[in-house]
Amino acid sequence: MEPSEIAQNVFDRIVNFCTNNYDNTLECLTNHSPDQLDVFIDAYLTDKEGNELDEAIENSDMFWDEVKKEYEKMWNNGMALEVAYFLGNELDLIPYSIIENDGLDDASKVRYLKAYDEVLYKFSDAIKHALQDSKPLSSADLYDWYMKIADAVSIKSSDYSEEVSNLLDFYDMLDDNAKLEMLSNLLDDIADVLYDIEEKYLPDLGVLKNS
Repeated sequence: MEPSEIAQNVFDRIVNFCTNNYDNTLECLTNHSPDQLDVFIDAYLTDKEGNELDEAIENSDMFWDEVKKEYEKMWNNGMALEVAYFLGNELDLIPYSIIENDGLDDASKVRYLKAYDEVLYKFSDAIKHALQDSKPLSSADLYDWYMKIADAVSIKSSDYSEEVSNLLDFYDMLDDNAKLEMLSNLLDDIADVLYDIEEKYLPDLGVLKNS
C-alpha cells in the first residue's frame, strides 16, 4: 500500500466515525489531529493494513513520515471544509432571521437587508484580496468582520459572538493553505447569501435590485 492510500483509508473512516457519533464534527476531527496519528491509527486500520504498514515502516525509514504528511493534508482540507460550512451557516441564518422577525416592519427589514448586503460585499472584497495575495486573514480579522456584520443588523445575542469565536479557534488550527481553502469556500457561501438577499428576500419585500 502507498502512504496516500493508508492515509486516505484512515481519514475516510475517521470522517465516517465523526459523522455518525458526534453532533460537532469539528471537535471530533480535532481529537484526531495529525500530531496524534500514531496514537489512534491502529483503531482505523484492518489487521491486514496494520501488518502491511508495519512491514513498510521496517523497510523504509521515510514511509511513516509520508503517511503522516498525507494524513495532515487530508485533515487540514477536511477541517477547512467544516469550518467554512459552519461560518457560512452563521451568515446564511441572518437574512432569514430578519425576514422572520415579527417585531420588524417591512421598511426595517429592507434597511437591515441592505445594510447586510453592503457589509458582505466589503467582507468578500477583503477575502478576495487575501486569496490574491495568498495571505490568509487572521482569526482576529475574521472576528472583526463578523462583529461588523452584527453591528449592521443589530445582533445583540452573545451566543453569536461566542459561536464565531469558537469556530475561529478551529480556524487557527489550520495551516496557511487550508486557511486559504476555507476562505475560498466561505467566499462562495457569501456569494450565495448575497444572491438570496438581492434576488429573493428584497424582491419579496417589493424592492427591485439596485433600487
